[in-house]
Amino acid sequence: MYALFKHEDAAGPDGSGTPPGRESSHMRKIGLVVAAVAGIAFAGAARAQVTLDLKVGYAIPTGNGGAAAPMSDTWGGAIPLGIDALYRFTSNLSAGVFFQWNPAFAASGFCAREFGATATCSGSDMRVGILVAYAFLPQGSFNPWVSLGTGWEWTNMSAKLPGGTAGATFSGWEYLNLQAGVDFPLARIFAIGPYIGYSGGTFTSMTGTGNNSGMGTVTIESANRAFHGWLQFGVKGTLNL
Repeated sequence: MYALFKHEDAAGPDGSGTPPGRESSHMRKIGLVVAAVAGIAFAGAARAQVTLDLKVGYAIPTGNGGAAAPMSDTWGGAIPLGIDALYRFTSNLSAGVFFQWNPAFAASGFCAREFGATATCSGSDMRVGILVAYAFLPQGSFNPWVSLGTGWEWTNMSAKLPGGTAGATFSGWEYLNLQAGVDFPLARIFAIGPYIGYSGGTFTSMTGTGNNSGMGTVTIESANRAFHGWLQFGVKGTLNL
């Protein structure tokens, strides 16, 4: 009580209960606290940023598109062109969405075997989904990373015939989209590096296109389904916004 009485009685020239020097000291402390809180807030906002990943590579088909129907009998390969849009929650962890469109090449002899000697074939593979990514050394001179995603896949094959076009689009759930790579920062907002990935799933429906459009969309029976995948490798460029 005595200490409290002495503190209350120590009035400054203006009659207030706080001496002028102590008041300015308190103001400085409050200012430092506000500055520290603002710094922490802005630092958190800087870490929680949007990242765009641009990818290009080459993909090799694996597994079977259907029962006793190896993917390699239909496809020779593809050129993955992808973009990931990620929100970085911490310097290590981010999550977002991905889109990939892959011009694909028919396997040697497939087009002539299935559609005739005069036919020419073209195709594509497309996937859309969500993913989570983890960076191991975000502040390092190199940054290993891994990502895991899932989504939906559409694969289209079309043949140009003397009487028009004929083809089909197969679609289904892509259970797994696993990728890993290493980023090498070139600037604060940009990095580049190699990656490798594997995506796999099962086709569950087929839609006729061109001359086959009359068949509409049909569900592939369970007995005719099989697991297939694409092994891909390429280069990723990362833009930190």
